[in-house]
Amino acid sequence: MRLFQVKSGYSPDAPSSVTAAVLLGLAANISFIIQPGLVGGFVEILKFSEGQAGELAAYEMFGIAASTILLAVLSLRSNWRVCLALCALVGAGGDILSAFMTDFHSLGIARFIAGFGHGGLISLSFAAIGLTKRTDFNLGIYLTVLLSYGALGLLMIPYLLDTIGLSGLFIAFAVASALGLLAVPFIPVAPHETPPETEVHEPINFRLLVPTLVGFLAYNISQGIVWAYLFLIGIDAGLSDQTVANDLFLSQIFGVIGAFLAVIISSKAVGRFAPITLGVLGGAAFIAILMPGPGPLTYLVAVCGFNLAWNKVLPFILAAISDFDLRGRVMSFALAIQMTGLAIGPYIASQIVGDGNYFGVELSSVVFFIIGYALLIVPIMAHSRAEKAKAAARLLQEA
Repeated sequence: MRLFQVKSGYSPDAPSSVTAAVLLGLAANISFIIQPGLVGGFVEILKFSEGQAGELAAYEMFGIAASTILLAVLSLRSNWRVCLALCALVGAGGDILSAFMTDFHSLGIARFIAGFGHGGLISLSFAAIGLTKRTDFNLGIYLTVLLSYGALGLLMIPYLLDTIGLSGLFIAFAVASALGLLAVPFIPVAPHETPPETEVHEPINFRLLVPTLVGFLAYNISQGIVWAYLFLIGIDAGLSDQTVANDLFLSQIFGVIGAFLAVIISSKAVGRFAPITLGVLGGAAFIAILMPGPGPLTYLVAVCGFNLAWNKVLPFILAAISDFDLRGRVMSFALAIQMTGLAIGPYIASQIVGDGNYFGVELSSVVFFIIGYALLIVPIMAHSRAEKAKAAARLLQEA
């Protein structure tokens, strides 16, 4: 079909292409970005236990992880537009099934199917942004739109659950996934053809890359553990549904601020050590202050600080990972690792929480934060020092 073939004059940098990628990312993340509210809905409306609610979130994230891993392997050999159409239909189908499922196991299967479709859309939307010349700027727009939706969605979640219920939300998710089909003509058919290389690229330093990726996995596990339960943590602290929703709305605003700070603060000016240290350990500290049992102000500070740190540090970590391979082969696998961590996290939390053991959830998140930091910072800084030494040696040779 001509729809799935590239047209002459197509450009990934065209405003229509960038807009399509951003809106596709919004449709793809429509469920995950308001995950705390959904987990609360599973408990309050469907009367699942806290552990079961977390497992449902994990099943969806495992679906997302599975499709991002698959597309990471197939991305260089597959037609992106065909993949987009298939993933949009799978995601919509899973969401429609979810609207009619009320028992735990059937809903878990439906959420996995929906997640598989959503994950493909996430992967393709990121890949399309990655092909643009102004990747940093366009990624900033992408995150701003996504977090703005998340802020509004979390603010409205109590009202939406009262009026249209979970079934209505799942139908809305299905419509959003199906609308992703409209992006097909504006998404690249495949990655850019790699031109003949005029310079010799050094092999990837796997001795440093592997622990970095393991650290990135641990970091995302820590995020996934606590993100799914933030709504219920607030309810357990005695806050009303709407107060928790308001606080999570404000936390998303701080997430937008964090994303902008990452764009403004150049790693060339401040290096990588300070932003990554403050972002990862700062995130751990904000979760740690929830552990004694938060009051209203403590909860607000914790969720806002958590989201600020998360969205500020993520671009620095991804940039550090991309430096291991200037040809960009590592990034698709980094996205798959990120989604895998965000799937493992809620599952771990669901096994810990029981009937409301949020202290255990928070403690496990903090532990994974610290493990992730240790595994990330050592190889990243070692690689940075090695690259600076090589650059200095080249300058001496040219002098």
